Amino acid sequence: MSKNNITPFVATHPGEMIKDELKERNMAQKQLSEMSGIKASILSETINGKRSISLNMAVALEKVLGIPADIWMNMQNQYDLDSANIAERNTQSQTVTITIPARDRNLLKEVARKFGWACML
Repeated sequence: MSKNNITPFVATHPGEMIKDELKERNMAQKQLSEMSGIKASILSETINGKRSISLNMAVALEKVLGIPADIWMNMQNQYDLDSANIAERNTQSQTVTITIPARDRNLLKEVARKFGWACML
């Protein structure tokens, strides 16, 4: 993850844009499915963020919605990149070194056990 790139808190799936377009156009998912040739189940999974937008789907969406296929593919790529960066950010851990007086080491052991910290004595 580059330090120059800002990683969002939550990645936005391109299915959200399909959902917004349907709402704005007052169009049902079934209608988009029929017009685009995208199976209703696949379209539903995509809108709900459970399936990626494929190149074929992007081309089909372009034909019906007039939004270029490269925009759909760029949104999918950005979603994938953001998801990976979020996962990386969430798995990074910080290491802090502290020195505890001998009389407090039992307390440190108890706190470390409770919070799952690694403790070196």
